[in-house]
Amino acid sequence: MFSKNKDAQSPAVINKNSTPSIIGGDVVIQGNVTSQGLVQLDGKFEGEIRIHSLTVGEQGWVDGLIYAQEVVIKGKVTGAINAIEVTLEKTADVSGDITHHSISISSGAKVNGSITQINEEQKVADLNSKKVSVKSG
Repeated sequence: MFSKNKDAQSPAVINKNSTPSIIGGDVVIQGNVTSQGLVQLDGKFEGEIRIHSLTVGEQGWVDGLIYAQEVVIKGKVTGAINAIEVTLEKTADVSGDITHHSISISSGAKVNGSITQINEEQKVADLNSKKVSVKSG
């Protein structure tokens, strides 16, 4: 589920039909997490996430940085999102900058921060090496 993969930038083979790892609503995680798979977060996470696919559920909250291939936000994010594909559902509440290749924002989603599109030449490695500043306020 979670690994200390020292080569976090190596491509991973992801089975879209695989069962996601689920982090329940009563769980609080502090630190850094790396995963090559799919994670559903319904609890709270504080730190940095480097992941292939992340869904933050309606009760989920990330207080930190997200680096992902794809991310779906239904809950709260306080911090920067750096992902190839970003989907903000109507219940999303994001306070932080979003860097993306493609983004979908449903009516009702809240965003307090800048939204920047990367061009096709940039890769995930560029996102992973990007220096990100999180504004608190």
